[in-house]
Amino acid sequence: MKLYFGGSFDPVHVGHLLVARDVLEALGFQKIVFLPAFQAPIKRPHEASPEDRLRMLELALKEPFFEVSDLEIKRGGISYTVDTARELYSTLGERPFLLVGADSFLSLHVWKEPVELLRLARFVVADREGKAKLIKLYVEEYFPFLKEGEDYLLVATRRVDVSSTEIRKRVKEGKSIRWLVPEEVEIYIHEKSLYRGRASP
Repeated sequence: MKLYFGGSFDPVHVGHLLVARDVLEALGFQKIVFLPAFQAPIKRPHEASPEDRLRMLELALKEPFFEVSDLEIKRGGISYTVDTARELYSTLGERPFLLVGADSFLSLHVWKEPVELLRLARFVVADREGKAKLIKLYVEEYFPFLKEGEDYLLVATRRVDVSSTEIRKRVKEGKSIRWLVPEEVEIYIHEKSLYRGRASP
Protein backbone atom coordinates (compact mmCIF):
# COMPACT_ATOMS: atom_id res chain seq x y z
CA MET A 1 0.00 0.00 0.00
CA LYS A 2 1.17 3.53 -0.78
CA LEU A 3 1.19 6.66 1.36
CA TYR A 4 0.88 10.05 -0.35
CA PHE A 5 2.94 13.00 0.87
CA GLY A 6 1.90 16.38 -0.52
CA GLY A 7 3.70 19.69 -0.13
CA SER A 8 5.48 22.57 -1.80
CA PHE A 9 8.95 20.98 -1.57
CA ASP A 10 10.54 24.36 -2.37
CA PRO A 11 13.05 22.74 -2.08
CA VAL A 12 12.83 19.18 -0.78
CA HIS A 13 15.23 18.71 2.16
CA VAL A 14 16.53 16.03 4.50
CA GLY A 15 13.72 16.67 6.99
CA HIS A 16 11.13 15.59 4.43
CA LEU A 17 13.08 12.42 3.69
CA LEU A 18 13.71 11.47 7.32
CA VAL A 19 10.08 11.95 8.36
CA ALA A 20 8.91 9.94 5.34
CA ARG A 21 11.29 7.10 6.20
CA ASP A 22 10.27 7.14 9.88
CA VAL A 23 6.60 6.81 8.94
CA LEU A 24 7.33 4.14 6.36
CA GLU A 25 9.20 2.04 8.92
CA ALA A 26 6.63 2.59 11.67
CA LEU A 27 3.56 1.67 9.65
CA GLY A 28 4.87 -0.71 7.02
CA PHE A 29 3.71 1.07 3.88
CA GLN A 30 5.31 -0.25 0.71
CA LYS A 31 6.02 3.16 -0.79
CA ILE A 32 5.67 6.86 -0.12
CA VAL A 33 4.63 8.97 -3.10
CA PHE A 34 5.68 12.62 -2.97
CA LEU A 35 3.11 14.96 -4.53
CA PRO A 36 4.53 18.43 -5.22
CA ALA A 37 1.83 21.10 -5.40
CA PHE A 38 1.44 23.25 -8.49
CA GLN A 39 0.49 26.06 -6.08
CA ALA A 40 -0.23 25.45 -2.40
CA PRO A 41 -3.46 27.13 -1.24
CA ILE A 42 -2.11 29.10 1.74
CA LYS A 43 1.31 30.11 0.45
CA ARG A 44 2.59 32.89 -1.75
CA PRO A 45 3.77 31.81 -5.21
CA HIS A 46 6.59 29.31 -4.93
CA GLU A 47 10.08 30.58 -5.66
CA ALA A 48 11.07 27.61 -7.81
CA SER A 49 8.93 26.58 -10.76
CA PRO A 50 6.79 23.43 -10.57
CA GLU A 51 9.19 21.80 -13.06
CA ASP A 52 12.25 22.62 -10.93
CA ARG A 53 10.60 21.39 -7.73
CA LEU A 54 9.56 18.18 -9.46
CA ARG A 55 13.08 17.65 -10.81
CA MET A 56 14.63 18.20 -7.37
CA LEU A 57 12.35 15.53 -5.95
CA GLU A 58 13.32 13.14 -8.73
CA LEU A 59 16.98 13.74 -7.87
CA ALA A 60 16.39 13.30 -4.14
CA LEU A 61 14.22 10.19 -4.19
CA LYS A 62 16.68 7.46 -5.07
CA GLU A 63 15.38 4.80 -2.69
CA PRO A 64 13.04 2.16 -4.17
CA PHE A 65 10.41 2.91 -1.51
CA PHE A 66 10.12 6.57 -2.60
CA GLU A 67 8.24 7.79 -5.68
CA VAL A 68 7.29 11.17 -7.07
CA SER A 69 4.03 12.04 -8.84
CA ASP A 70 3.25 15.03 -11.05
CA LEU A 71 -0.51 14.66 -10.52
CA GLU A 72 -1.02 18.11 -8.96
CA ILE A 73 1.41 19.81 -11.32
CA LYS A 74 -0.39 18.40 -14.36
CA ARG A 75 -3.73 19.54 -12.95
CA GLY A 76 -2.45 23.09 -12.47
CA GLY A 77 -4.14 25.86 -10.51
CA ILE A 78 -4.45 25.83 -6.73
CA SER A 79 -3.57 22.37 -5.40
CA TYR A 80 -6.44 21.70 -3.01
CA THR A 81 -6.02 18.44 -1.12
CA VAL A 82 -9.70 17.53 -1.56
CA ASP A 83 -9.27 17.59 -5.36
CA THR A 84 -6.23 15.33 -5.14
CA ALA A 85 -8.01 12.97 -2.74
CA ARG A 86 -10.98 12.80 -5.12
CA GLU A 87 -8.70 11.92 -8.03
CA LEU A 88 -6.78 9.31 -6.04
CA TYR A 89 -9.99 7.79 -4.69
CA SER A 90 -11.32 7.47 -8.23
CA THR A 91 -8.10 5.86 -9.45
CA LEU A 92 -7.49 3.53 -6.50
CA GLY A 93 -11.08 2.58 -5.74
CA GLU A 94 -10.44 3.14 -2.03
CA ARG A 95 -9.56 5.94 0.37
CA PRO A 96 -5.90 6.89 -0.02
CA PHE A 97 -3.64 7.52 2.97
CA LEU A 98 -2.31 11.10 3.09
CA LEU A 99 0.72 12.07 5.18
CA VAL A 100 0.60 15.44 6.95
CA GLY A 101 2.39 17.11 9.84
CA ALA A 102 0.61 17.67 13.14
CA ASP A 103 0.38 21.44 12.67
CA SER A 104 -1.21 21.04 9.25
CA PHE A 105 -3.72 18.53 10.58
CA LEU A 106 -4.67 20.92 13.38
CA SER A 107 -5.82 23.43 10.76
CA LEU A 108 -7.90 20.93 8.81
CA HIS A 109 -11.18 22.67 9.65
CA VAL A 110 -10.19 25.67 7.47
CA TRP A 111 -9.17 23.57 4.45
CA LYS A 112 -11.40 23.40 1.40
CA GLU A 113 -14.31 20.97 1.97
CA PRO A 114 -12.80 19.27 5.03
CA VAL A 115 -15.70 16.88 5.65
CA GLU A 116 -15.68 15.75 2.03
CA LEU A 117 -11.91 15.36 2.23
CA LEU A 118 -12.25 13.12 5.27
CA ARG A 119 -14.83 11.02 3.44
CA LEU A 120 -12.41 10.55 0.55
CA ALA A 121 -9.11 10.01 2.39
CA ARG A 122 -7.47 8.75 5.54
CA PHE A 123 -4.70 10.69 7.27
CA VAL A 124 -1.37 9.70 8.72
CA VAL A 125 -0.31 12.45 11.11
CA ALA A 126 3.42 12.81 11.73
CA ASP A 127 3.76 14.08 15.28
CA ARG A 128 7.28 15.34 15.92
CA GLU A 129 6.44 17.53 18.95
CA GLY A 130 4.34 15.27 21.18
CA LYS A 131 0.97 16.75 20.21
CA ALA A 132 -1.01 13.49 20.31
CA LYS A 133 -3.28 14.64 23.16
CA LEU A 134 -3.95 17.99 21.45
CA ILE A 135 -4.74 16.24 18.17
CA LYS A 136 -7.27 13.94 19.85
CA LEU A 137 -8.99 16.91 21.53
CA TYR A 138 -9.06 18.71 18.18
CA VAL A 139 -10.68 15.74 16.48
CA GLU A 140 -13.29 15.48 19.24
CA GLU A 141 -14.18 19.16 18.78
CA TYR A 142 -14.20 19.47 14.99
CA PHE A 143 -14.58 15.96 13.57
CA PRO A 144 -16.08 13.69 16.26
CA PHE A 145 -17.06 11.12 13.62
CA LEU A 146 -13.39 10.24 12.99
CA LYS A 147 -11.98 7.08 14.51
CA GLU A 148 -8.32 6.86 15.42
CA GLY A 149 -6.70 3.83 13.82
CA GLU A 150 -9.31 3.78 11.07
CA ASP A 151 -9.75 7.32 9.73
CA TYR A 152 -6.47 8.72 11.02
CA LEU A 153 -3.24 7.37 12.44
CA LEU A 154 -0.81 9.15 14.75
CA VAL A 155 2.90 8.44 14.32
CA ALA A 156 5.65 9.87 16.52
CA THR A 157 8.54 11.04 14.34
CA ARG A 158 11.89 12.66 15.02
CA ARG A 159 12.20 16.42 15.17
CA VAL A 160 14.36 17.74 12.33
CA ASP A 161 14.86 21.49 12.51
CA VAL A 162 15.33 22.11 8.81
CA SER A 163 12.94 24.14 6.69
CA SER A 164 12.68 25.10 3.04
CA THR A 165 12.45 28.74 4.13
CA GLU A 166 15.81 28.48 5.89
CA ILE A 167 17.40 26.84 2.86
CA ARG A 168 16.14 29.54 0.48
CA LYS A 169 17.42 32.21 2.86
CA ARG A 170 20.85 30.59 3.12
CA VAL A 171 21.16 30.38 -0.66
CA LYS A 172 20.23 34.06 -1.01
CA GLU A 173 22.86 34.97 1.60
CA GLY A 174 25.54 32.86 -0.10
CA LYS A 175 25.74 30.34 2.75
CA SER A 176 26.24 26.60 2.39
CA ILE A 177 23.24 24.27 2.27
CA ARG A 178 25.35 21.12 2.40
CA TRP A 179 23.78 18.35 4.53
CA LEU A 180 20.45 20.22 4.56
CA VAL A 181 19.48 18.86 1.15
CA PRO A 182 20.68 15.80 -0.78
CA GLU A 183 23.89 16.47 -2.72
CA GLU A 184 22.17 16.15 -6.10
CA VAL A 185 19.62 18.79 -5.05
CA GLU A 186 22.36 21.13 -3.83
CA ILE A 187 24.12 20.85 -7.19
CA TYR A 188 20.87 21.44 -9.09
CA ILE A 189 20.04 24.55 -7.05
CA HIS A 190 23.44 26.06 -7.81
CA GLU A 191 23.48 25.05 -11.46
CA LYS A 192 20.02 26.56 -12.01
CA SER A 193 20.74 29.60 -9.82
CA LEU A 194 17.55 28.96 -7.85
CA TYR A 195 16.60 31.09 -4.84
CA ARG A 196 19.06 33.86 -5.67
CA GLY A 197 16.39 36.56 -5.45
CA ARG A 198 14.56 37.83 -2.38
CA ALA A 199 14.07 35.11 0.21
CA SER A 200 10.65 34.49 1.69
CA PRO A 201 10.16 35.69 5.29
